[in-house]
This record gives sequence, C-alpha cells and structure tokens, in this order.
Amino acid sequence: MSKDRLLSNDLFGVLNPKDWPISIHDLPPGSALVGGAVRDGLLNKLSQKPDLDFVIPVNAIKFSENLSKKISATFIRLDEKRDIARLVINGWTLDIARQVGENLREDLLRRDFRINAIALRLKEKPEVFDPTGGMDDLKNKTIVAISEKNLLDDPLRILRGFRLMCELDFKLEKKTKRFLKNNVDKLSNVAPERIKMEVLKIVHSRWSPSIWQTYLELQLLNKWNEDNLPSIELKRKDISSTELWLGGILAKLICLLSDEGLSSLTFSKNEIKRCKNLRFWVHKINNVGLDNLSEDERFQLHIDLEEDLPSLILFLQDKYANVWLERWRDPSDPLFHPSSPLDGYTLQKVLKIPPGPFLGELMKYLSKEKAYGRFFTNHEALEVARKWILENSPFL
Repeated sequence: MSKDRLLSNDLFGVLNPKDWPISIHDLPPGSALVGGAVRDGLLNKLSQKPDLDFVIPVNAIKFSENLSKKISATFIRLDEKRDIARLVINGWTLDIARQVGENLREDLLRRDFRINAIALRLKEKPEVFDPTGGMDDLKNKTIVAISEKNLLDDPLRILRGFRLMCELDFKLEKKTKRFLKNNVDKLSNVAPERIKMEVLKIVHSRWSPSIWQTYLELQLLNKWNEDNLPSIELKRKDISSTELWLGGILAKLICLLSDEGLSSLTFSKNEIKRCKNLRFWVHKINNVGLDNLSEDERFQLHIDLEEDLPSLILFLQDKYANVWLERWRDPSDPLFHPSSPLDGYTLQKVLKIPPGPFLGELMKYLSKEKAYGRFFTNHEALEVARKWILENSPFL
C-alpha cells in the first residue's frame, strides 16, 4: 500500500466517521471534508466532537435543508450569497458549503492558509488532497498564507493567522507575517462580532513565550486598544494550574483591548466591568507599588478582584505571586475573600438599624476589620459595630 494511501486511511480512522451524526453516504458524490477537522486530525489534536466543514458540488443550502429533516438537525442558513449552511445536532456542528470554482483544487486555492487547504475526498477509498503544500507546513509547524489576495477577500483572516499561531504553537512564515502586518487596517471592515469571536479564541489559547513578542510586532488590534499594558508574564512555574490558566483569559484581554475596544467589539457589560477593575489595579500597582497601597486600597482590591485575583497575579512579581495564589486558594482567608462576620438580618435585629446604604457601609467596615484581624468572635464584632454606629450614625 502506498504512503499516501496509508496516510489517507490513518486520517479517516482518526476522524472516525462512524461517530458523525451523518453518514458519508448522505453526502453527494464529489464531497470532501476540509478545514480544521482535517488539519487537527493530521496533528492528532482532534476534539471529541470536532466542527465538520464539508464542500459539496451541488446547491449547499437546499441540500442541507433536506438533510436536516432526515437527521432531525437544526438548520441555519449561514450565507445565502456564498451558499453555506450549518446543521447543529447533539453537540455537533456541520458546515456545508458549495464548492467554489470548477473543482476542489480551485476551491482550496481560494482559502486562507495552506494548513487549512487540505481536504479528505470522501470517496469509496478516502483520499487526502493537498494542492498547496499544507502537509509540509504541518510538519514544519509553520503558518503560510496561500496569497495576500485571499487574506483580503475576508480581512478577518488577518487576525485568524495570529489566532492559529496561538492555538497551534506554530510560527508565522516571513512573507505571511508581512501580509498580516501590512493589512492590519483592513480589519476595520470586519463585523465586530466576528472579531470578538477570534479574540476569544486567542485569549483561550495557551501562549508560548514568543506569542506576545509577535503580537507587539504585528499590533493587530491597535484600533481597539489605546491603552497598552506591559507583557503578561506567562513563564511562571505554576502557570499550568487551572486557576492561573483561567486568569490568563482576562489578563490577555486587557493587554489586547481597551475598555472602549471591548465595548465596540460587543463584549458584555459584566466582561467590561471585570476588565476595567483588573486594568485599574494593574495600573495602580505599576504606578505606586504593591507595598505602598493603603489598608483601604488593599481591602478594596480584594473586593473588586475576589473572583479574578489569578488574573492580577499574572502581573505581579514572583515574590508575591506564589503567596497570593496560596492565600486565594484558601476560602477562609478573611482578606482574600472578604465577608462580614455578621449578616444583615442579625445586625438589623440586634442593633435596631434599618436596611439600606448605612447597613451596607457597616457590613463593609466589619469585613475590613475582620480581614485585618481586629476581632475574632461574633461578640467582639458586635461591639465593633456598636462603636462604629455611634461614630457614624445619621440618626443621632
């Protein structure tokens, strides 16, 4: 058996079509699987339910609508002009597009990067088809654009090149890097929601040490970031911990996008608020130093960033990072997880004060006193509360 045949059979086995929500026999003759599933299958990085992108030679929208009824899938008309539809079923996403050009080769030559232009022809004997040399790029861990014109056909591809670099830990070929850098301004023509989806994939990927340096060279998101922060330190020994990896998502976001950029790219109010809080404290610590924060400032930091402290830790010097992470992991730490020793109902009942802002201020004060170890029992907390009320009560 030839080397190509072995490769095709191996890929077909890795893709495991018997688990797909459709049968290959449901597809018209001349169909092929293309894009990320083929690439990731060749890299042995296939997820359990990979997104499947099919190219078929007939009307894709009409075919997909009929197929959706047969397999009871949700049908979505993705792009009327380019004849692309999506089927969603049991956690699977299948995109079905009509072949562009006279044949599969022409279709693949119009794609973005060579590693995304590898197809598996779904014939009786499946066959890998690689007209651009994408297989060599996979071996060399390199991202190569098929052409500058192809990138400009859909400028989102400019950002996608960097995203693939982040996700796959590949390098950008020299000419491709120049294509990306020279056409950054074209990203302004892309719908904000599409840019947001690429940004989310970028920040959810694990960044190798070279990623940030490449980003600084390309400056792909400058239009949405007038507030550049220093590079995130991603070389910590414990970056493999789940907490710091998740913290990295927010930390990367504030390095890539300003608050105004987050808003214009349709991030939610909650996401913007979390980024704004993190950005404020990173700037504050950079300007005055962590050891120079007042008691009130340090306490407010832990209120603002209680859930997102691992994101801040990525910006701290090593001498703080490990200690802070250990304290944050302890849910009973009164400073890193501030809470009032007495609930609002008890304070109202015992101290005869009404609900409202005054009660909120008292609970915050008690949380701070507890955080700094100024009492240890509920009885002591009540005495501190009585004293505070005497000094601050608007009712006296």
